[in-house]
Amino acid sequence: MSRFFRFLLPLAFAAVFMSCDSDTKYIYPPEGVVNRITDFYFFDDGKSFIYLSSNMNRRYDFGELVLMEIDDAGDLVYKNSLLVPSIAGKMTVSADEKDVYITTRDKHGVVRAKVVGKSGSYRLQYEEGTKGDYPDILKTKKEPYAMTLSEDESKLMVTHILNGELSVIDTEEWKVIKTSKLKYGVTEILYDKNSGYYLASHRSSGNISLIEAKETLEEFVVAVRELPIDLPTKGFDVRSLKQSGDGEVFYAVFQNTYNEDTYEYAYDEDTAPQIVTFKIEDKELKIVKSLTVAGNLGEMAVLPYSSETPEEDEESAGDDAEKGDDGDDSEANGFVRAEEETTDDSDAASEENEKTSKRIGDMIFVSVPKEEKLLVIDSARNSIRDEISYKDDKKDCHPYQLYAKSTGNTTGYLFVSCFQDDRAYLYSIDLMSEEIIKKIGVLE
Repeated sequence: MSRFFRFLLPLAFAAVFMSCDSDTKYIYPPEGVVNRITDFYFFDDGKSFIYLSSNMNRRYDFGELVLMEIDDAGDLVYKNSLLVPSIAGKMTVSADEKDVYITTRDKHGVVRAKVVGKSGSYRLQYEEGTKGDYPDILKTKKEPYAMTLSEDESKLMVTHILNGELSVIDTEEWKVIKTSKLKYGVTEILYDKNSGYYLASHRSSGNISLIEAKETLEEFVVAVRELPIDLPTKGFDVRSLKQSGDGEVFYAVFQNTYNEDTYEYAYDEDTAPQIVTFKIEDKELKIVKSLTVAGNLGEMAVLPYSSETPEEDEESAGDDAEKGDDGDDSEANGFVRAEEETTDDSDAASEENEKTSKRIGDMIFVSVPKEEKLLVIDSARNSIRDEISYKDDKKDCHPYQLYAKSTGNTTGYLFVSCFQDDRAYLYSIDLMSEEIIKKIGVLE
């Protein structure tokens, strides 16, 4: 073979390869697809929301960020959507509700979208000049998942569910400026304004990572301290971590002990899934209380509630709520259903209504996928107040991902993702109504 032909042969192979690549046929998801929803966000206008279809089952070649609206008739109306890199992980939204950050586990990075327009006419879009189906992915370590913004939103803190790194992204320059090591399998991260620390939970240990992240004159510094949780029973695998409405305590949802050799959960008399309430004091973790429950737990959502207390009574209301958190006078601090409050003109009812006007607490919603139900827990009483069961529904629902949005002192919205069933429910919450939890729509 001549030297000339030996030179042409690699070029021919390259041309064939490029031709095949350019002819790749992608499978696009339908607009507004419900396909393994992993996250929600409800806008402050009280009627617009977005959800993230992750494409975890790889049915398509893309995930999707979908914008919806509740119209005047109470129907859920599709507005528009964006393709996102598959598999989508979680998202976070800026305080002004203009930027949406989305992790992609398969592509190992982050993309960001814009929310444009006014309430009632919101639209999702990528920055101008985007080529292809979505903008270039800002690359990070493998499998980015949960994330949160710094208080001034100049930094995006991204955690990785595979090896447990923490990536710090400069949102102005849009680049990774720091990578630090955490325990592997990070399930959630949040920022605590009271202490200035970030807290991260893990599926692989009974630890909470306490993260100090700050910028010095020389560099951005990250310091990590692992805080073990001394559980009343054996167990680890923290699936969800949330902060109370007043910011004073944190809630962690623990599953049972996980056997990493058999990939199974160990159930015995010494293990129990539970909801743990804890504080951070002097860089140490202090358990305030715990509630042992049954079932294999998923994620959690927290909806703060309070009554319309006059300003001069706010201090006393806070004192009453604190009593409930410590386990004293809990009967006077948990919310009470409307039908339990009203007894015919009795002094007891008047006294109960008097107490109601000072109550402050959190409704904690916890998914139990295998049992096909949600637990509704009142933080002030530290007890299960109700359950939402899906066993009698015509269509299966194994709830997992949850999201709650407060719209008033005793009202809000709750989203429930039946992840593996490709369905999601939207509920309105009104703690002072006879029907406290009301289903207002289904996404499927």
